[in-house]
Formats: sequence, C-alpha cells, structure tokens
Amino acid sequence: MATRAPGTACLTRKCSPRLLEIRPSNPEVLASPISCCGSPCAPGARGTPRPMLPAGIVKAFPKRKKARDGAEQVPPKMQKEPEAGGPEDWLASVTAYVLPAGMGRARAEIFHKHIVQRGGRVCSQPSPEVTHIIVNEGMDGGRALRLLRLAALPPSVRLVTAAWLSTCISERKLLSTAGYDVLVPGRSLDAPERQTCQKPPLGNGDAQPQARSEALGPEAEAQADTSEQLPAQEAGPPAQRVSEDEGSDGEEPSVTPADLEALILGHYPPTPSEGSAAAPPPVGKWVCAQSSHTKKENHNQCITEKLEVLAKAYSVQGDKWRALGYAKAINALKSYHKPVTSYEEACKIPGIGKRMAEKIQEILASGHLRKLDHISESVPVLEVFSNIWGAGVKTAQMWYQQGFRTLDEIRTKASLTSQQAVGLKHYEDFLERMPRAEAAEIEQRVREAAQALDPGLVCVACGSYRRGKPSCGDVDVLVTHPDGHSHRGIFAKLLNSLRRSGFLTDDLVSQEDGSQKKYLGVCRLPGPGRHHRRLDIIVVPYAEFGCALLYFTGSAHFNRSMRALAKTKGMSLSEHALSTAVVRGPGGTKLAPGFALPTPTERDVFAVLGLPYREPPERDCAGDGGDRRPDPFLHPRPPVTSGCSRPLADPQPIGPAL
Repeated sequence: MATRAPGTACLTRKCSPRLLEIRPSNPEVLASPISCCGSPCAPGARGTPRPMLPAGIVKAFPKRKKARDGAEQVPPKMQKEPEAGGPEDWLASVTAYVLPAGMGRARAEIFHKHIVQRGGRVCSQPSPEVTHIIVNEGMDGGRALRLLRLAALPPSVRLVTAAWLSTCISERKLLSTAGYDVLVPGRSLDAPERQTCQKPPLGNGDAQPQARSEALGPEAEAQADTSEQLPAQEAGPPAQRVSEDEGSDGEEPSVTPADLEALILGHYPPTPSEGSAAAPPPVGKWVCAQSSHTKKENHNQCITEKLEVLAKAYSVQGDKWRALGYAKAINALKSYHKPVTSYEEACKIPGIGKRMAEKIQEILASGHLRKLDHISESVPVLEVFSNIWGAGVKTAQMWYQQGFRTLDEIRTKASLTSQQAVGLKHYEDFLERMPRAEAAEIEQRVREAAQALDPGLVCVACGSYRRGKPSCGDVDVLVTHPDGHSHRGIFAKLLNSLRRSGFLTDDLVSQEDGSQKKYLGVCRLPGPGRHHRRLDIIVVPYAEFGCALLYFTGSAHFNRSMRALAKTKGMSLSEHALSTAVVRGPGGTKLAPGFALPTPTERDVFAVLGLPYREPPERDCAGDGGDRRPDPFLHPRPPVTSGCSRPLADPQPIGPAL
C-alpha cells in the first residue's frame, strides 16, 4: 500500500473523522491523531486528537451505512415467473372443481393453490368447463352426485379421488386417472378418459409424446401407464447384478427390475433397431389380459428345452439371478413368431444378449449344448433334497455341504423340523400328481364335513383343479359363508371333525393371516391303495371371497401380472382385497395401504382393473416354469402382527428325525 509523506494532509474520501484507539509498540505515537486510512492527519484536518487508551482496537463511533441515491439503489429480487408451456404448466389442461365435503376447507384450499401454480384452473362451482371433479378418498359416486346436485355425470368429466391430484403433484406430471376414478351409478369404468395429457416440450431429443387418444381402451391405457410409471417405481437401490467373475461361463449376468416386469408382462420393449423409441407399446400385452387358450406355438422348442435344463440347474444352486436371465431368454424364444436360424437373428430378439445368442448358435449348429455336459454333480442331489416339503434351496445346500447325498442319509442323520419329517415320510406321494377325479373326492369330503356343521357354508376347490387341469399337485379349498359372520369359529371345528374321521393324517402349519385362517396338512381318502395328498383349507370372510378365490385359483404367472397391473394404477391386489389410493415410495415400497374397494366377485376385480373377465381355464399361464401357485407359506410376505405362523422355508433344525 502506498504511503504519503509525514505532514501531508489526507485527501482521500475514505478518511473520516473516526479515530481508532490502537496499542502501538511506540508510545510516542499515542499523541498523534490517526485517520481511518492509517496515517497521521495533518493539522486542521477533521477530528481532534484526544488521549487514547491502549485497550486494543475498538470503534470510537458506530458505523453508519452510506446512503445511496435513487439511481444506485438495487431493486429487490423478484421470483422468476414460469414460462408459458414450461415444466410448471403441466396442469394447464385441467379445469378442476374440488368438492370440500369430507376433506375440509383447508385441504381443499391447498389443492386450489397447487392447481393454479401448475397452470390449471379452479372453478368455485361445477360448470361446463370443468374437466375433473376431485373428491375425498372414500367418497362413493352416488353421494358425490347428490352433493353436486347432478342427476348424471357428463361423459367429458372425470370424477377422481384426491389421491390422483396428490400423486400428480408428487411426481410433477399429469398422470392418467386410471385407478383413481370413482364409480358412478350408470357409468362404466371402461368409459374412455378425456385426453388431458399434454405433449412435453421437444427441447431434448429423448422427449416422448404423452398424449393419449380417446379411442384407446383400458388395456391400451394400462400399457401407457406402465411405460410412464414403472421407471419411477424402480428408483432406489441399484439392481442386483451377478458379476461375471462369479461364474465360469460368462453368461449375460445382469438382471434388472425391468427384466422382472418383462416376465410379468409377457413381452419385452423393442430395441432401437426395431423401431422408434417413442412408439407406444402394443395393446393388450399383459398376461392377465390374454386367454391362455390362445397360447402361441413354440417354434424354438429344441432350443428352449436345453436352456430350461440350465435354468433349473442354476435355480437349485441358489443362483436366482442367472436363472432369471435364462427364464428371460426362454420366454423371448417361446414368444418369437418363427424358428431362429442364426446368431445374428438371435441377437435382434429383445431379451437375448450376445452370450446367450452364442449358446443358441451352438445348439443350432450341433443340436447340443456343451455346457450341459459340465453341470455340477451337486445339481441332481440338490434337486432331490429341495423336493422335500418344507426344505428350501438353502437347506438343500446345507445338507449337501454336510456330506449327505441320499434321502436315506437325510432320514437317518440330518436334523429335521417336524414339517420336513412329514415331507420326507410322504416324499413319493407328494411328488406324484393326483388325477382330477381324486381331487374332486377330496373337495367333496371337506364340503360334507363343513356343511354338517353349518349347511350355509360355501366350499370351493381352487388351484389347478379349478383351472381345469387333468391332474393336480395339491388341493386348496376355500370356505366362507354368505352372511359374512357365520364362518367365524368354524375353522377349529372343521379341522377336528376331519381329524376324528381319519381323513387328516398329518398337520403341517396352521396360520392366522389377518381375517383369514389357513391350514396346511396331509389327507388320505379311505380305501386300499390310496395315497397321502397335500390339502390346504382356507377360511375367509365373504367380503374377501372374490380376491381370495382369484388368488388361490392362480396361476402364479397370471397372479403376478394382475398385481403388476394393479400397481401401475396406484392400487394393490392381494388375497384379501383390491385397494386403491395406495401410496408408494422409492422402489415401490408401500407407505400407505389405501382403502379396500368392494369386490365381492372375481368379475368385480377384473372390471375395476379394466380387464375382460377370464374364466379359470383361461388363466393357466405357465411363464414361471409351471402351473403351481406360489405357496404363501413357503414364500411368505412380511410377517403379520396378529396371529401366529411358522415359516417353512429353510426353518431352523429343532431335533433329529423320528
């Protein structure tokens, strides 16, 4: 910093009459006035010297802000207004009327604010301009019409729950109203939705038009919902992948959640070489939307049967992700419209990677796959062990690692649970499928015992029997009463009656799952040469009978497709109920269960989901490798808080076999 000569007056504007008391090392300086610029002031300069106390640096006078003239004043910051057609205008096509009944004025005003901020309009009263009437969750259509003083709802107006608007706001885009529509008397749920979705700005190259045509039916709408919502549900932890270093074959190692959804949907997204990425998915490609009577011919059976052997081998070894990768390729080949003839053609099939195409080429060239010659010797042993009822893949691997190689060694040396002991005792009987006529006899015995207790009880055999299969692995019998309450207390009485008659021979599991009571056991019909058969008895309230009948009828692949479709519509489908207004977080985690819709019959479930009704024989989809419905006990969901249950998959050993 430049200094001036002693005695020269300080002429800078920065020099002010403020004096600073300092504590210099030279005491003689104390007598000299010091200006704010740090140099002694000349005689006559503003400010008079005064004695200074060496008390450190302090301000003698408070600092005053410098006044600015009008020209120098900084204007206040203004909020940037969203540009027309920008990302904040995605509700521009919505003119809403919010019915405050049931939700309160405060919540209604919050909705008003959000709609206006995002480009929409709000009407204080129902008017011809209204496109959406938003009502509280739980509001039925008849009451809404009475509150609105309308005889009927105009066809161009959607009556939706507030959950639709909440979901739109949270995802910052205009979503389909499918799954949020309120059923109005005299109006079908299949009524076409008014075209309200806007086309996003074409500023980026990957933007796709989101507008839906009014001509699209519910199946097309479901497909559009899938393409828009599934990626959001897959957010969260990265997909699990199998490292190529973990396997010796270097197969396609990665399986993503999209692959899981592809197996459920029964189709795969087109590759860029097959067409534009903006092309809408084909209509009606959901497995649950198609009849199993119209199964396509497998033009590549010579390939798929060999790949299925490898898929089974990986499955029993616990390598579920590689097994799923094979299942993905097998499904793609079964759905292909003609025989595959070359490596290049296989590479172009969605769901098949380069390494899988190499295996296909090897089969085409030689009729054999060398990898089948190198399947581990543990695979057939693990398959035998995992067929013991109550033993999963991990238990089978544990037994193999302990040195067991035969069922006799398991029977004499392994520690078994009581369920595994029963499964081992009836190993051959459980593996042998029963004729359809025998399943009908078992159903009749359960019905007779139930109606002897209460003639009004309804008993229905489900599973592969209800789907019309010629043979069955087990029998599932649903028990209910149309009055909604007489089923209570019947569970224990029915089981005791069947035990006393000698029909039930072994008990496996008894579980209370909410309002449903389930029994898994073993039965045998009277007479010589009869086999022991697996029997499940499920007592359900009549309000849940429709969803329970749908679930326990199967097939597993059909059920997964139904649940996936319900999920894309903001719903949740289980053996208990079809619920709407379900709130999910990242990764599809359920945050709020919503509320159950009235679905007393299977047809009601199909109608709410916008699907054509499928008779039980039309649901025999075997995309999961079999027609067996997933056992809710061997593959349990998170444990229930009420009642008691004992998991059967890989249970802890509790003692030696008898």
